[in-house]
Amino acid sequence: MESMQSWGKATPPSVIIDLSPIVLLRGDPSWGWVEAAVKAWREQKDPNARFYGVADNSLYYKLDDAGKRGLSEWKRKRMARSVSWADPEVLELATHFETASVLTTDLYRDHRRDFPWLQGTDRIWKPVVRDGAVGFDRLDYSPIPAGEVSWRIEEANLIPKGFKTAGARDALKYEWGCATSTCPWGSKAVIEEDPAFRDGEVVCPSCSAPARRLGFREITKEIVLLLGDDEVDRLPLAECSELTVGRGRDIGRYDVREVLEDAVASKVSRDHLKMINKSGRIFVEELGSKNGTDIVREDGVAAPLQTGVQQALAQNEHLALASGVLNIRLSGKKRPRGTYEPDLTTPPFLRIEGN
Repeated sequence: MESMQSWGKATPPSVIIDLSPIVLLRGDPSWGWVEAAVKAWREQKDPNARFYGVADNSLYYKLDDAGKRGLSEWKRKRMARSVSWADPEVLELATHFETASVLTTDLYRDHRRDFPWLQGTDRIWKPVVRDGAVGFDRLDYSPIPAGEVSWRIEEANLIPKGFKTAGARDALKYEWGCATSTCPWGSKAVIEEDPAFRDGEVVCPSCSAPARRLGFREITKEIVLLLGDDEVDRLPLAECSELTVGRGRDIGRYDVREVLEDAVASKVSRDHLKMINKSGRIFVEELGSKNGTDIVREDGVAAPLQTGVQQALAQNEHLALASGVLNIRLSGKKRPRGTYEPDLTTPPFLRIEGN
């Protein structure tokens, strides 16, 4: 197995949870199913189990207020992270933590080329509800032919969304946004699910309104947010887009209160830091925050960002907000539509090629 940098301070998991399908276990989203699955696993399988969850960014908008608080609490405890696409992140974790079980409802047929250990594995379990109680069935991961794997990849990524022709798939070279204020994706700069293609135009997958074309997808950069060394969120930053980090919710903002306790979040200003994607290069600007932002070089030397001055952020550097209550760095993962490439530069998946 390839070498991997430190997992960070988070406890290595013995159970990895694909949070989105568990939340939707009985159709309507409920964080209660996650809590029930954790309780049942400890009662039926392992009382000392250590859980770690991965959520699609879109899951947050499907949860009620109690569910949002539950997800945020898991992040604060370094028990979860949110990413644009959870499936491959779950499988990357399971690849590294070779003895960990996985809780999901997915057979991951479209990932078996990238993760061949899935063929025949007995590590993956599906929570089931019988007579009101949660139990677990081992999912059948009998090997499937390579041809079917290819077909599943194509089906999972493109065909159900209406991208059946080469012309339609040209639209997937771009990022897309939703301008509908009542849509969950209307509050985000980028639609992080695959859009849909209907009647000759790209539409939002949630509200079906015509989508707004942004920059080229290959120029999108992924921003990684960490508590110490432990990743909690990943966000795409499209070409010509801006992201303001601070205490506040709005389009183009990241609200640190989602991952920081109130006393700690208060150290971050409402408008603390701005990040801008200029043709694939990320520039950062300190916005005059009370406790400042340091840029930490590869050698560990830190220097304060100057207020109002845009500065390029290199791949081997990171930002420390308010003396490091929240750290930010760039991911090395590319964002091609319909394929997955692991992040080879961001812990815990910092790898030495060839090992």
